[in-house]
Amino acid sequence: MSPLEPFTVSVTDEKLQRLREKLSLTTFPDELDEAGWNYGAPLADIKRLTKYWQESYDWQEAEAKINELPNYKTPIEVDGFGTLDIHFVHQRSPVDGGIPLLFVHGWPGSFLEVTKILPHLTSSTTPSFHIIAPSLPNFAFSSSVPKRGFSLPQAATGAP
Repeated sequence: MSPLEPFTVSVTDEKLQRLREKLSLTTFPDELDEAGWNYGAPLADIKRLTKYWQESYDWQEAEAKINELPNYKTPIEVDGFGTLDIHFVHQRSPVDGGIPLLFVHGWPGSFLEVTKILPHLTSSTTPSFHIIAPSLPNFAFSSSVPKRGFSLPQAATGAP
């Protein structure tokens, strides 16, 4: 079995400042008249989100909330793709004999999708679950896949 290493999210102030600089330098494309959501997110929404991330989003607050979760990483060998470091949340139930439950996020998405239901799934009522919520390869804090061809069978192999 691969070692489970506790993991703490830590993004430096320099990286956050660099992100803000990149956002301030963004050149936005033109938008087709009346395109709505047919060709992606409307430009007005993208500009609003960009401004929010640049001026208002509090990464340190989000990072602190993420770090309240029991975060781990483990190396997993995936045939043809080498070793991938997979990030996951492992929230145990206080109930002896809790049922193991693997919560896999969708695309687009992340392990954060499980945070709203963790208290309900791991409560002391019956049934209660031991939750493992991985970040799929190429998502959040898991490794990127180094080459083409990674698909569902390999993703299933890469679950902790």
